[in-house]
Amino acid sequence: MKKTLKTVSWTALLVLLAAAAFAGYLRYKKMSVRQDISYFLRAVDKGDLKLDLQESGELVSRDTVDVFPPGKGFIVELNKKEGEYVRKGEKILMFKGGERIDSTQYVPVPIVASRDGLLTRCISRYGASDDEVREGKRVDSASTCVTRIVDMKTLAVNLKISEIDIFKLSRGMPVTITFTSIPGEKYSGKIDVIAPMAETKSSNWGGTGTKVFRVVINIDKPSQQMRVGMSAVVTANMQAKKNVIKAPIEVLFQEGLNSYVYRQKDGYEADKLQVYPGLRSETEVEIAGPVKPGDKLFTVEPESLK
Repeated sequence: MKKTLKTVSWTALLVLLAAAAFAGYLRYKKMSVRQDISYFLRAVDKGDLKLDLQESGELVSRDTVDVFPPGKGFIVELNKKEGEYVRKGEKILMFKGGERIDSTQYVPVPIVASRDGLLTRCISRYGASDDEVREGKRVDSASTCVTRIVDMKTLAVNLKISEIDIFKLSRGMPVTITFTSIPGEKYSGKIDVIAPMAETKSSNWGGTGTKVFRVVINIDKPSQQMRVGMSAVVTANMQAKKNVIKAPIEVLFQEGLNSYVYRQKDGYEADKLQVYPGLRSETEVEIAGPVKPGDKLFTVEPESLK
């Protein structure tokens, strides 16, 4: 009888020791998990995924007319100044020919607007604005521009799109336009021109520049607040999907032609799963495969964290 009780006691003690050891192991395993593990995990989600292209450009007028004098001479009177609107046939300035402004050999003649528009300074062939037009200014020849008439009804945005992104765009694609100098306002537009030939964009650091394509955006309803030369940001929504399984793009790993994710099991233990990526934005990717919303995926290989 005593032998039996002794055996039972030893058995019970061994069971208690085994339970304590197992509990200690679980506690050790739990404590061995680094406290910053959440830094390496991202959650799988379900929702809408949009792919946007955003580029900076410049506001231009697609229809401008430079105004030239009949010869060399002087501007003797300004009837319309830079920044004012003119109507077709309206007098802009009076011009007097000759070598001297006080000469009586020539009489002043009017220079009139050939179209409606906004008066601005002329632009030199190097892209800089010419000097301000003023009374008494000497004009050296008939080929010297004295003012420019800008048609404000044909405002557009010029973009330079990289050769990587150019085939993501198409004529007629709707876009949203914002201006730094007009905060809080959004304007709609459409892609009107995609240049068929690339240009070389010069590099600030020398060497060979990148290849870009000129893209012109028509503005649906130009505003009187807009000014030629303003900086614009154009956003094109190229693709969108609703209610898809998606995750941050940094959880995707590539091995050859195959894509994988590491799904957390417990702590730093993970399952390596093959997945099939779909639509990608700048930050997220659509995922098809054995993952579901709520799964936690590693952004680095778990083995490297142990």
